[in-house]
Amino acid sequence: MWYNVTMRRFLVKVQFNGKQYAGFQINGDKKTIQLEIENCLQKLFGEKITIAGCSRTDSGVSAKEFYFTFDAETKLPADRICFKLNRFLPNEIQCQQSSEVDAKFNLRANIESKTYEYSVYDGMHIQPLLNRDAVFVEGKLDVLNMQKCANMLVGKHNFKSFCNYNDDVKTYTRNLIEAKVVRFGDLIKIYLTADGFLYNMVRVVAGTLVECGKGNLGTKDIENLLKICDRSQNIAKTMSPKGLVLEKVCFKK
Repeated sequence: MWYNVTMRRFLVKVQFNGKQYAGFQINGDKKTIQLEIENCLQKLFGEKITIAGCSRTDSGVSAKEFYFTFDAETKLPADRICFKLNRFLPNEIQCQQSSEVDAKFNLRANIESKTYEYSVYDGMHIQPLLNRDAVFVEGKLDVLNMQKCANMLVGKHNFKSFCNYNDDVKTYTRNLIEAKVVRFGDLIKIYLTADGFLYNMVRVVAGTLVECGKGNLGTKDIENLLKICDRSQNIAKTMSPKGLVLEKVCFKK
């Protein structure tokens, strides 16, 4: 007896260590998170399936919480897809949750905010265990000044001085909802929450705050950079992707 199987849309939460991948999105024949997941979905369902991710990520960036959607004709219970797919995925990429959503559900349109975490550590010597996931900065950073400068960035601004050029950008205005700098011994974590991020924005902001921690920039410099909207006037470097993790994705209620 034949049963009709309708097309269904699924939402999957995934966690990945992206250090050995060239970002999330498909990029030619390079090894990416999206390519790996789509290859495994093809093994699971026996057909080519294209996924839609909640964000782009740079090469080498990891995610504690990342979402993607895909459509498939299947009778599998939605919550079992997570377990089935993990059998094919490498340990660096593992699903954490899967559910069914409305067929018209638009992933990116339903995202309210994203939180990124950037990790650095300071001191006189490189520490091999910290160095796996954080970027070494020689000398001691002034976390208090870093936080004061971070506070200047909170709100809706033109962040052209705090990102790298991308010809796809229509507007450089973003709403930075929260910026926190927290020290855990030698480890310093920078948390940035916004309604969206520009190309390399988190890595440039992190580099800017490191310069603030070194005493090379202050609140007046941040205020000026927000006014002039010119990346070439910002002395901060674009920090390595090694220290960057997509920490959380919040959906609209």
